[in-house]
Amino acid sequence: MTPAICVAFTAGAAFKFRQLEAVLSEHLKDNDGEILPHLLMANYCRLVERVPDDEWVRSFLAYLEDNFLGQSEPLTELISVSFIEHLLPDEPLSDPVVKLLGKGMQEEHRHVFGIKQPK
Repeated sequence: MTPAICVAFTAGAAFKFRQLEAVLSEHLKDNDGEILPHLLMANYCRLVERVPDDEWVRSFLAYLEDNFLGQSEPLTELISVSFIEHLLPDEPLSDPVVKLLGKGMQEEHRHVFGIKQPK
């Protein structure tokens, strides 16, 4: 069963960042009104990859970073598995986003993909 905090977090992100509302609406339509947090987070990732230079993206990534480093293990896992792991190394769409990630999420990205820390 999906932890309620993950459902609340992904839905709440669309209220905090209005640019995500259309993604949330489409997700709800496609899933009979149900929020599937891992799928929704992956959809948010794809949107961010398409518009990495948009003003709101840095704030959204900072919001993810704050929650990634927070005290909620389910949120940490959600952000890692369904956002960070979708940012494939050497992928032209992912590279600009990876550069904008906070320290904790960048570290997780390096760990997940076995990338050595730059000196």
